[in-house]
Amino acid sequence: MGSSEEKKLPGVMTITLIIVMGTFMALLDSSILNVALPKLMVLFSVDTKQIEWVLTAYMLVSGAIIPITSYLGDRFGYRTTYVWAMASFTIGSLLCGLAWNNPSLIVFRVIQGIGGGLIMPVGMAMMFRFIPKQKMGAAMGLFGLSMAVAPSIGPTLGGLIVEHYSWRWLFMINVPIGIISVFLTHFVLPETPTRKMGKFDLWGFILGSGSAFLFLLALAEGESWGWTSYEIVMLLFSATIALALLIIVELNHPEPLLDMRIFLHKEFSYSVLLGCGLFISMIAAVILLPIYLQSLRGYSAIQTGLVMMPQALAMGFSMALSGRLYDKVGARPLILVGIPLILFSTYQLHTLSTDTPDSLISFYMVIRGLGMGLSFMPINTAGVAAVPPMKAGAASTMSTLVRNVAGSIGIALTTVLLENRQFFHLHRMAEDLSLFSPSWGAMQQSTTGLLATAGDTSAVPAATLSMMNGQVMAQAAAWSFGDVFLIFATFILCIFPLALLFKKKEKREGEQPVFAE
Repeated sequence: MGSSEEKKLPGVMTITLIIVMGTFMALLDSSILNVALPKLMVLFSVDTKQIEWVLTAYMLVSGAIIPITSYLGDRFGYRTTYVWAMASFTIGSLLCGLAWNNPSLIVFRVIQGIGGGLIMPVGMAMMFRFIPKQKMGAAMGLFGLSMAVAPSIGPTLGGLIVEHYSWRWLFMINVPIGIISVFLTHFVLPETPTRKMGKFDLWGFILGSGSAFLFLLALAEGESWGWTSYEIVMLLFSATIALALLIIVELNHPEPLLDMRIFLHKEFSYSVLLGCGLFISMIAAVILLPIYLQSLRGYSAIQTGLVMMPQALAMGFSMALSGRLYDKVGARPLILVGIPLILFSTYQLHTLSTDTPDSLISFYMVIRGLGMGLSFMPINTAGVAAVPPMKAGAASTMSTLVRNVAGSIGIALTTVLLENRQFFHLHRMAEDLSLFSPSWGAMQQSTTGLLATAGDTSAVPAATLSMMNGQVMAQAAAWSFGDVFLIFATFILCIFPLALLFKKKEKREGEQPVFAE
């Protein structure tokens, strides 16, 4: 592209803000709906398994559509692809807000998921096409801010909307922002070069999307169907076979849909492995803390959000800081500071009890937020920056796809570990309890005093048993939360050496954004 076209390129901040607007919406939508599910169950007269498909349908479709991202961007231009992705997401959001029953909401979530799955990898690819490498750190810091803040404020915002307004506004708030994003993208951002594509890699698409779909479905339904059930075993087996065939097909295709050769760039491979490991541990905390605060401590969704909000603020601050520092010192020093902070906070969270002060939890979350902000974006940016600029689309597609599967693994692993450790502690505690134990005597005495105040002591045995059971369940749950955090702290310690493999920053002079091959 000539110099006349280059003059039309907007500033770095303008490009970033336009792209962040769309990615923020897509990520916010992934967490804002969770708190509304109980209300939707009542309104639509459905059970838990039926309403969960509102979440599962979006996750499956958005994951399965990712493999085609780089093809669409190269064939039609990344700006055009982004506009259509935003349009699909916005139209899907509008239809979801107008849904009249559970099946209609699931169908409309599929439409929303088609756009939502493309927004993140296409947006990231555009940034690497438009922004010079020497300014990439600051831009990716702002981009990462949306990735950190959106999922964090989603439950709190969702709780406020459900409590004070109609559930339909969970979707309708996307519509005006989506329309603005479509217009800004189309009229402000330039189009990327397109290239004449060979024959469409149909088998790559079938195997790539099919493998992602099967893996995500198995991980989403493993807990309810049973991890050793025939259905889950066959889903995982089929997904693994599809993945193996995909690797063979793509390595022998002249224009593969998913360029597996991109993993030959060592720093990209390191970034994917380390990023996925940290993402799994991050997902664990995102799942565990709301359950701990709401189920064990009895907090509302809004109260839970307020306890977790300091993490989002700390992450936002450190991401902006890491973006500035990345341009000066590179990724390695930031990662070597950030991961130990994540490790320390995750380890400290294993001390959670039934009466841990909120201020202490928030403190640990602030440390965790600072660590994640210093780690995630430098890891991802260094990985994509390690490949040739014209391969940025393929790199962002691959990293987003793998991260989606890693997130599902994190959810499944967390729920399995939590359930198993709680079962273990319940049985160990039950072994030490009897009618003659000091704990039973103290509980019986306390119960007798309470019921005597009410003037009726006939129900002392039943009440004592109920209170004892409640305390045992609460203590077992608290210990199980601690066990899972300790397991993930150990996991982070094991993957930390990967950070040492990142190269030190090299000086780059006069690098410009890439528009042509």
